[in-house]
Formats: sequence, structure tokens, C-alpha cells
Amino acid sequence: MSTTYTFKRIEKKFLMTREQYDKLLPILKEHLKEDAYGETTVCSIYYDTPDLYLLRRSVERPFFKEKLRLRSYGVPSKDSAVFVEIKRKLDGVGYKRRISLPYSEAIALLRGKDVPSENPQIKKELLTFINRYRPVPALFLSYDRLALYDPTNPDFRVTIDRHMRYRTEHPEIPDVQNTHPLLGDDDRVLMEIKSSSAIPLWLAVSMSQLGIYQAPFSKAGTCYTQHMAGQRPGSAASALNTQFSFVTDAGTT
Repeated sequence: MSTTYTFKRIEKKFLMTREQYDKLLPILKEHLKEDAYGETTVCSIYYDTPDLYLLRRSVERPFFKEKLRLRSYGVPSKDSAVFVEIKRKLDGVGYKRRISLPYSEAIALLRGKDVPSENPQIKKELLTFINRYRPVPALFLSYDRLALYDPTNPDFRVTIDRHMRYRTEHPEIPDVQNTHPLLGDDDRVLMEIKSSSAIPLWLAVSMSQLGIYQAPFSKAGTCYTQHMAGQRPGSAASALNTQFSFVTDAGTT
């Protein structure tokens, strides 16, 4: 599968118990194949204003919202390829624009510096966003993801996220160490169906039989409402002095 840099699709989310997940997974694997990433640990650093404007706005479920993040598949080193992404939602439809860069260059871009890119238009959009909000690292999220797709319809994708965890202390460090379970002791699993078309009948029937129903859920939004809402305005600014300083330590995280 080739890398995609722009997306327009509807994302439907389903929170499952571990028992439901164990029963649904064999059915999914009968019809779908693992994508190029397969099973991996996703690391995401969400950027926000010092008063967490973007997260606050997101949980209000407005007609339009947007967020900025750095995403890696696996814990990145200095030269790893990572994505810098703007993710927007307009009237329930998700749009994503991203570029892939070496980690050190992604860091430079997120600090507002112009860097070479094979996607100059998307890079320009990212710089416009960064110059507008002047964001700093606000939240680190990680989870173990299984990514599947329909070989007869590559537009149809299913992702399964387990072991969802977060860190607000030193969120600029993309490492799974010293993180906290996002849902506490609740070991639920998040499934996302990402497609511009309808859910296949075989999957709709299987989910109905297992009692799996769509429910609104945002990992970043949940983290904000449960763990960050009382945070002092401006506290994210403390990340400015430590932002990306770990990159110089032996060149890796």
C-alpha cells in the first residue's frame, strides 16, 4: 500500500469490552488484511496553545474543529520518518492533511521553520496553522494499534486500539515510559471504522450480534475532560523550555 497524505472520510467509533474484541477479531481477519503498518505502537504528540484552546474547543463538539499533532509508528529516533498532521472535522466529516519528514526536520517545522518537503502545499498549510496558534506540546498519547483494510475496497479501513495511555508531564517526549492508562482500570478497546462508504453487511450483522454499538469517543478529548480540564491556563507553556531537547541526547529517544 502506498502512503496517503490527504484524507476525507467518515470515522465511526466503537468502544468494546475485551470479550467483545476477542470474539470480533477472528471475523475481521476473515474479511480484512493488515495494512503496511500491521500491528504497531502509535505515538502522538498533540500541540495546543498554552491555554489549551484547541482541546477545549474540540470537546464542545463544534461544527468545525481542528488539531495539530506529530505522529510516529513506533517510538521514533532522530532520523525516523514521522508525520506532521492537521486533522479537521467539518459537520461530522473528517479531513486530514499530513506530510512525512525525518524526525529532526519535523521538529524544526513544528517550531515554525521552513524545511524541504515533497508536499509544499501541505507544508504551507502546516506553517500557517503553526504561525497562527504558536502551539506547544500539550499531550502525549500512545496505544497499540492493529490496522486492517479491505483488499477489494482499500478505502474501507478498520483500526483497533488497545492499551490507550497518556502523559501530560513532558508531553514533548514521544516515549511510552511513565504514561498513565487513559481509562484507568477499564481495559476497553477502541475500534474505528474509516470509510466514505457504508459498513459492509457482514460487519454490521456481526457487531449487532455481539452488542457492539457506535459511540462518540475521542482519545484526546477524553484525556482533556478527565485529566486536564482543571489545568491552570498557560501551564502548557512550560513545555517551551524543554521542547525537543531530548533529541540531542545521543541522537535518539
